[in-house]
Amino acid sequence: MNDFLNKLFKWYKANARDFPFRRTTDPYLIWLSEIIMQQTRIEQGVPYYNKFADVFPTVQDLAVATEDEVLKQWQGLGYYSRARNLHSTANDIVEKYNGIFPETYDRLRALKGIGDYTAAAIASVCFGLPHPVMDGNVIRFITRHFGITGPVDEAAVKKEIMEVLNGLMEQIQDAGCRLQDAGCRMQDILHPVSHIPHPTSGTFNQAMIEFGATYCVPRNPQCNNCIFNDSCYALKFGMVEKLPLKKQQQPLKPRYFNYLVISVRGKKGLFFRKRTGNDIWKGLYEFPLIETSKTVNLQRLMNTPEWRQFFGASKVKVLGQSTQVSHLLSHLKITARFYTLEIEKPSEKFGTYILRSKFNDLPVHRIIEKYLEDY
Repeated sequence: MNDFLNKLFKWYKANARDFPFRRTTDPYLIWLSEIIMQQTRIEQGVPYYNKFADVFPTVQDLAVATEDEVLKQWQGLGYYSRARNLHSTANDIVEKYNGIFPETYDRLRALKGIGDYTAAAIASVCFGLPHPVMDGNVIRFITRHFGITGPVDEAAVKKEIMEVLNGLMEQIQDAGCRLQDAGCRMQDILHPVSHIPHPTSGTFNQAMIEFGATYCVPRNPQCNNCIFNDSCYALKFGMVEKLPLKKQQQPLKPRYFNYLVISVRGKKGLFFRKRTGNDIWKGLYEFPLIETSKTVNLQRLMNTPEWRQFFGASKVKVLGQSTQVSHLLSHLKITARFYTLEIEKPSEKFGTYILRSKFNDLPVHRIIEKYLEDY
């Protein structure tokens, strides 16, 4: 192997953080960890992983759960389509594969919610297949060290990065074959958790991610103490803070949500609706909602067709309204306000009436969760 790989594996053996999903090669648990860690800081993701692995210890347990049960365990992580895909794929694995994960990259990739990255992670860690992973940490590390200066959100540049990773993976495979011919097992030499027989390709992928996540960090990396500072292109040419290069991002799209927190006089509960359709937070519960094209005051809200559809000529008492709250998603900026209302009689057009004692059973998104915490 070349000097880059020798340094990387030596560093990883000495510095790898100990996470529960690094002590297993069970495809279900690796898949679970990869889905949870997408778009999630590892410090936040690990407790969710532990909780999921405890509540749903096998793919069969996850498959027989209801969608509401899965979304409730996911609550707070965001990107809820991941949880729905997780549940759907668990059912597919049980029904189509008798609960056994496919053992090839292409068959893994064909499963719902499993993209290139996750398929490569499972294939390499669990089955020893030579498929590199390419997440943000790896992209940052590769572009800086090897001097890939094009915009990383362009297909040609992603292909260039993958070619570098494939070249490194090929060297590992060749070295592994030579070690096996000599009666050694590379995974026993390289992997920091000696009792887990990790395939060498999985070790490479985890080492690349780990170095990017803990050392070649986005801002203010300690380049002077870096083990690669004698060969890093970005350090040599003063481009550490400029790489990886990205195209200018589009501004966040604004949306304005007016939530109707409706109670019935003399009763202890509120109305909730389950979000449907191909929109954010599908499958989660929230209060009846009127979405407007801009911020509106109460008088304008009461003049909307949606308000009239909800209440018609019925009496509604306005108890108060909240200040505006903002919530950022990857592509949206949501501005929300809550209107506390009281009606005389319940009606199905407001949604499902839930007693206060049952609020904690509902899977809700973060805006509603924060409101209920203060309710």
